[in-house]
Amino acid sequence: MTAHQHASRARAENPLSRATRWVILGEAAFLFFMGLSVLLHPGFVLAKREGGISEYGVHIKTALLYTAAWAVLAVANVRAARELDERHETSAKMRKVLFGYTAAILLVLLSTYVYSLDTVMRYIHYALGATLIVFMSWASYWLYRLRAKSPLARTLLWAQVLGSLAALMSILGVIHVLFAAETLSNVGCAVILATTLHHTFESSLGPPLESSPDTA
Repeated sequence: MTAHQHASRARAENPLSRATRWVILGEAAFLFFMGLSVLLHPGFVLAKREGGISEYGVHIKTALLYTAAWAVLAVANVRAARELDERHETSAKMRKVLFGYTAAILLVLLSTYVYSLDTVMRYIHYALGATLIVFMSWASYWLYRLRAKSPLARTLLWAQVLGSLAALMSILGVIHVLFAAETLSNVGCAVILATTLHHTFESSLGPPLESSPDTA
């Protein structure tokens, strides 16, 4: 086996590489299914007062694609989290971020199916959506601090934060660019997560956590 083949195999066996692939797969699937939804019914979001991503979850024509987009994203995040070594401090925190992100995604997904029933359900859905947006910005900033501060990293962070701010302002009715803002916030967080995982090596994730007496 050549040196190049050894290097390729080592990258393939690296849990961080596998986690990165799961993150990329999840986001790619999300964009694919949501893209199909927009193609099937562009009027939901391509309007002067555009709606949000959730518009596609309450209509028969696009509900299945909407569900697939969020479900695949959630599953991919869980798989990525399981690839990370919980014995290392920062890696363990990354796992918690991914599991937290997944929980927020599932709550938003489930609330989509009932938010059109009455005003209370609508506000609960809006609150969960706002929580997801804030969580993604917090996670993006935390991940940004793990990386070398490059112009690209700062640009990605600013794009994600601006997308989140625009989404929150749209939820409050100040502006009306919810779909575009939600997409920018989501994609920005995923790109920051994937690039952070890609540029991070297990040896730099902090010292192994101490084992308990029972597991030593």
